[in-house]
Amino acid sequence: MSAITAIFYRTGKNIEPEIIDQMTTKLSHRGPDDSGVWCEGPMGLGHQMLWTTPESVNEKLPFFEEDTGLVITADARIDNRNELSKLLGVEDHDNIPDTYFILRAYEKWKEKCPEYLLGDFAFVIWDPNDETLFCARDHMGVKPFYYYLSDNLFVCASELKAFFDIPQIKLKLNEEKIGLFLMEIEDNKSTFYKNIYSLTPAHSVIITKDQNKFRKYWELDPDLEISLNSEDEYIATFLKIFEESINCRLRSEFSIGFDLSGGLDSSSIVCMVKHLITKQAIKLKKINTFSFVSSKSKNNSEYNYIKKVTNMDNIVPNFIPNDTIGLLKDFKTILDYQDQPFYSPFLVNMWNLCKKIHENEVRIQLRGTGGDAVISYGTFYFRELAVNFKWIKLMNEIRNYSKITKSNSFQIILDIIFSLIPDKIKNLGTSNKERRPGTTILEKEFAKKIDAEQILNRLFWEPVSEANSYKKYHHFIINRFSDLYELEEMDNIFAKHNIEPRYPFLEKRLIEFCYSLPTDMKVKFGWSRYILRIAMDGILPQEIQWRPFKAEANNIYQNNFLINEKKEIERIINEKSEIIANYVNLEKIQTIQKKFNQGIYNNNLLYIWLVTQLSLWLQYIKLDDEY
Repeated sequence: MSAITAIFYRTGKNIEPEIIDQMTTKLSHRGPDDSGVWCEGPMGLGHQMLWTTPESVNEKLPFFEEDTGLVITADARIDNRNELSKLLGVEDHDNIPDTYFILRAYEKWKEKCPEYLLGDFAFVIWDPNDETLFCARDHMGVKPFYYYLSDNLFVCASELKAFFDIPQIKLKLNEEKIGLFLMEIEDNKSTFYKNIYSLTPAHSVIITKDQNKFRKYWELDPDLEISLNSEDEYIATFLKIFEESINCRLRSEFSIGFDLSGGLDSSSIVCMVKHLITKQAIKLKKINTFSFVSSKSKNNSEYNYIKKVTNMDNIVPNFIPNDTIGLLKDFKTILDYQDQPFYSPFLVNMWNLCKKIHENEVRIQLRGTGGDAVISYGTFYFRELAVNFKWIKLMNEIRNYSKITKSNSFQIILDIIFSLIPDKIKNLGTSNKERRPGTTILEKEFAKKIDAEQILNRLFWEPVSEANSYKKYHHFIINRFSDLYELEEMDNIFAKHNIEPRYPFLEKRLIEFCYSLPTDMKVKFGWSRYILRIAMDGILPQEIQWRPFKAEANNIYQNNFLINEKKEIERIINEKSEIIANYVNLEKIQTIQKKFNQGIYNNNLLYIWLVTQLSLWLQYIKLDDEY
């Protein structure tokens, strides 16, 4: 969890050291252990260092190599060092930092080097020999990478605030992004500032004086399949990859913490680590867990599931109440580190979680994020069975599923039938706005200005209408990984508290293996996520192993946000309405807000949250044009 910065004057103009120094200093909170700046000719690189791995403690970035002239700055953890050491002839020991492996990989494979790297990384390499800048971001976008590109200038950094004081970059409001935000559409590239973008995961870019080339270096092969001889072989292979994914993320010079929500994903990680300690496969002495719980009623929270794990030996639990702090508490401070509005109300609680982790002098936290997508959550398999007329198997799966979830079998069948009706028939007599309610919150003229309907046609995604097989659906889910926004938003929170989050489920090898599995290893006997459940037998407490669902957090946000802060919300939406009037349908949002005040809660809760923070953000930001 370090910071990188870079400026390249494509005109050949000499870099001003004070600008790259200023950019880097703005990100000093990301790396308090060391800092560095390198400048020569039209190129400047900066770095703020947070020590995490044993190799990073003696590392100095940016690194200039005299023999080749190459210069690198990186926020990276490379997990396949042993494999790379053989391919590159580089000795793998504590004196060799991860960035050296990246540099040697670039020297050998040039723009193809990210294809050989495993881990989380965002890096910039300057090659003065041909005046080429090469940048890359990891496969799932764990490490942030923002950039600005014009004919004259390329700038990149780990956070948006690094761009704010560069004279050549005029901060202008990206109104289309506001529309996307209010329509709840996640776009992985744009930001709230015109011409400042997020580099798409699994992409690299080459910048020269007169050319720029973006390249997707990895994508999940839709035809990827694996066929083993038995269920036991699938389980053994899964466990091997899952262990490796966790083990390589335990490489640390400092204390490690673990997210523990009581759900299947985070509990599997913690219990697998406990299992590895028991069989002496790792040297970790204790497992520090951090969990949100309800302060009012432990029986109505995930507390009982969490305790099934924390009652084990070597586990030290830490509990953080998630229902006592309003969502607007510390909001200005949080927004200062986010630099733009954010989707998840959960970040406010995450701020308090990170405080607790930091107090415990923990620098690494392993999290269960991505498990739903990678291990294939959901019941889309029912649709596949129906499309292929496998009625007996379909009825058996529905019967098992309804028994597990205590749901109505007849209603499940009706839902399947409805999903098979072509959209053209289902949508007869229904307007686009009624089908896609996100547009109703937009001010009418603003919706026309940004062409909201065209945006929806381009970006709105309905997986049920696009896939008839569970495999294709799984491919969509992984490629449209919805937690990417969460990763970028949480990264800023973790960085402020000098914590590096690590995500075992976002391991490329694990993703490819789970996707390639036959469907009956993903969904079986009415259970989704079958491979994880069955593989964790004897490792995970059975109460968690066979949980059909995890508790929803919406009621917590409802209480925190609406009940605790009604007056402030009403003031923002009504008294400060002129700030959002150009973007938001005031009549609509005020009606929703009044209903909430009356205790009428429905799915419009998120609209209140989005509009409230958009209003606050527009009051805080300083732009080079009027909005």
